Amino acid sequence: MGLLTLRISYEASWFANIETAQSHICETVAKPEHKNASEIIVTRTLELMSLPSSFKWETYDTFNTTSFHSSDSFMSRMHYNRTCYDSKTETFKLAKGKGIQLIEPLWGMLRDPFDHWCGDKALHMEGQADATGQSKAHIMPQGFAPYTYTDSSTPPTPEESRQQEWRTHGLPPWHSSLRPSSDPRAGVAFQLPQNIHLDLGSSYFKVWSSDRGAASGQRFYDTYRNRGAASGQWFYDTYHARGQPFSRFIAVEVETLNDTTAFRQIPDDLVGLYTLMNVGLTMEEGDKLNTVDMIKRVVKPEDFFVFKLDIDSAPIEEPIVKSLLEDNPDEGGASALIDELDPKLIRYAQMFEHHVNYSPMNVPWENPKGVGDLHRSYNVFRDLRRKGIRAHSWP
Repeated sequence: MGLLTLRISYEASWFANIETAQSHICETVAKPEHKNASEIIVTRTLELMSLPSSFKWETYDTFNTTSFHSSDSFMSRMHYNRTCYDSKTETFKLAKGKGIQLIEPLWGMLRDPFDHWCGDKALHMEGQADATGQSKAHIMPQGFAPYTYTDSSTPPTPEESRQQEWRTHGLPPWHSSLRPSSDPRAGVAFQLPQNIHLDLGSSYFKVWSSDRGAASGQRFYDTYRNRGAASGQWFYDTYHARGQPFSRFIAVEVETLNDTTAFRQIPDDLVGLYTLMNVGLTMEEGDKLNTVDMIKRVVKPEDFFVFKLDIDSAPIEEPIVKSLLEDNPDEGGASALIDELDPKLIRYAQMFEHHVNYSPMNVPWENPKGVGDLHRSYNVFRDLRRKGIRAHSWP
């Protein structure tokens, strides 16, 4: 079960200065010490993500162990406790065992620092492809994030963890778990968990249709949004095609899509698993399209749940995140269900583009009002991670 993120030195240095640094963020990121750190973090992340597609992880601990990589000292960490099922009480209880998995630090603009947003102040790194405005080179998703664990009852210190054996890829034991089900006649049976993806703000699976291309004279940030917003293929390649296929792939898009185009773009093995909801979800209590209520209906605590939230509407996104931050996972809250937001018991991955007001992102985000600044984004992602959610800043 995920507990919190340990803010090691590099991320902590940003938290200590972001309140003032956000007013000149491009200049701050360009300082030699931060440029060097950014090169190390992005290079290491790209190295981990570049594993040939033939390598898959279908069981826990697929890969052999290796020693701690020096670049990983810049990464942040998710800490996990081991739990075991007690058949007498029919509950999970804490047991001996601690786990650690790396995650990219919260730093800079919470985006790839080598993307183009800082204009003539943008960083450049030898060998990196031209940035498109939606680079994901800063994201370290589960499966590609080094991890280690022990049977100790106390968590290792940072120095002790460096001496441990690490696995660079694969499924850690906290990825998902069997789901116990009690029957008075048959006793306790265990069901296999599901892998589920919910994409709020999905667009098409691969690319927007050609008729939505940028018109002459259209602003550049509209061009990049229309051309590159589709995210389904990235999630398919990062999770589904790596030996952990999604049981359900739910795409939600409020803008009208062409059904034929949408289903033509999905791979063969998603037919029947892919659901397109071409309507807007809400956060209105009692509404059948309430986002959090739908998550609770679809996802169980033992499942692996990947949630992407990017609907370019702060008034809708903010209540969803607020609900996740305020609920109690021990009392059925939805945050106990999310693994990667690109939160769960906690196996929730969350990818979230947090639209706030700071330069230079206030231009493409059209100066959102009343949503806070970059400093607030840091706090939101930190608090999501503290709930056990592998929360990543989506571009």
